[in-house]
Parts: sequence; structure tokens; C-alpha cells
Amino acid sequence: MIFIDESQTDLLRIVWKDSIDDSIKTYRMNSVVYGTTCAPFLAQRVIKQIVTEDGHTYSLATSTVSADIFMDDVISGCSSISSAKQLKQELISLFSGAGMKLHKWSSNCIELLSNFDVSDGDVSLTIPDETKALGLLWRPQKDTSAFSVPSIADVSDSSTITKRSFLSATARVLIH
Repeated sequence: MIFIDESQTDLLRIVWKDSIDDSIKTYRMNSVVYGTTCAPFLAQRVIKQIVTEDGHTYSLATSTVSADIFMDDVISGCSSISSAKQLKQELISLFSGAGMKLHKWSSNCIELLSNFDVSDGDVSLTIPDETKALGLLWRPQKDTSAFSVPSIADVSDSSTITKRSFLSATARVLIH
């Protein structure tokens, strides 16, 4: 949750009616609402501020967050299990200092997943067959990445494959 400075809450209001006969209620939002134009920027800016303020304490997490974060996903790796455990602990500490709890952990190493309290969030204590991040499939058991390609026949309105349907299918691969 990213709180908005109190002086700015008048700029983000929601108008609400419980029913058609009720009077209009106005609410001021105290935190960033996802779906607003500024939300992605504010999320990235807050993460940058967290690193600026507390990054000196967590050097491994700082370099990972600076280089390997995409929107709200950290996609990274380490050369050894011990450094991965250290990174995991530093990431948890860095973000918990800002009141943020990390969740949706995934790994191809069961040791990294075993130290979580299952009630803490979206943590599976098994290695999944595949998981998705930023539209890219990751298969942890084989440690490979993949992406799905729509069939050109699925894109085409008719059974005839045309240049147009081919280019449309190609564009979908590039966009997704």
C-alpha cells in the first residue's frame, strides 16, 4: 500500500451512491489506486525511494531491485543457494521496513521456498510446472522460459490465412 500525502488526497476522489435514491457520497483516497494513470509511476518511484533510503543496509537486495524489477515483479537469480537465501532475506527486510510484504514467491529450489509461513501469503511449498511473469512462462523444474504463440488460424476471421492475419498473429506475439 502506497499512501498519498494528505495535501494531495483532494486530487483523488471517488463519487459513490449505494442506490439510485441515496445521496451522493464523496470519498478521498488515502492510498494509490491501481488503474489510475499515475499508479505505475508512483509504484516505481516508491521502490526507488525505498532503495535510496535503506539500500545501504541491503547491498544485494539493492542491486537486484535496481536491475531486476519489472513493475511489481522481481525476476532474478543467484549463482549459489546461499546467496539466494541471503537475497531472499534482504528483499524481505528491505520491503518490510517500508511496510510492504512480499508475496507470490517462486523458485526452482525447494530450500528457498521451505522457510515461509504458509499463512504469510501466496507461497507454494512445491515447485510448480510453470509460472507466468510479465507474459513470459517460466518452467522452474527445467529452468527454461517460453512464450505462447497464437495460432494464425485462431487470429484469422476466416479459414484462409492471409498476409493480414499472419501480421496480426506476429504482432500479438510481440505485444504480449
